[in-house]
Amino acid sequence: MTEGHGGPPRGAMHEASFLVRKILVLNEKMEFMMRREMDINETDFQAMQHLIKAKSMTPGQLAQLLHLTPAATTTVIDRLVNKGHAGRTPHPTDRRRWVITPSGDSVKSAMEKLMPMILDVDSKIRSYAPEQQSVIVDFLSGVVNAMDNRAAVLESEWTGKSARIEDTTAKGEK
Repeated sequence: MTEGHGGPPRGAMHEASFLVRKILVLNEKMEFMMRREMDINETDFQAMQHLIKAKSMTPGQLAQLLHLTPAATTTVIDRLVNKGHAGRTPHPTDRRRWVITPSGDSVKSAMEKLMPMILDVDSKIRSYAPEQQSVIVDFLSGVVNAMDNRAAVLESEWTGKSARIEDTTAKGEK
């Protein structure tokens, strides 16, 4: 951030803060390359990330995580299934529902592309003394908490704004 945009001047921010920003930018680049490799769009990629993390979920759970309508989520699932990235199976206890799972081949392909980077990062952290590792973990935990807290504030603001828009629309106002 610069002085004119509500943040401290560049020289006043710690180098670690700039490196965190660079990580975020590189993450966007990595996601773009993974989407290109998988031949899917950003929403479908987000769905795959959720599916890989959870291993399986219902379409309703996926819709909630993606902040999409059930119909839009069905379209996402259809695209993933058609490209072989996910599969649908009947729910084990409710025959009216489905369970969506990422395909083994897609998970394997993604991990083959990501594991070299993950192993490099793991090797780097392990090269430090245990006390230094603790400091790094503490710092990264702080970054995660700061991002999580900010995301919660933005989500709350968006939800409040959305509710106000719906209320105004319901009253016929613009």
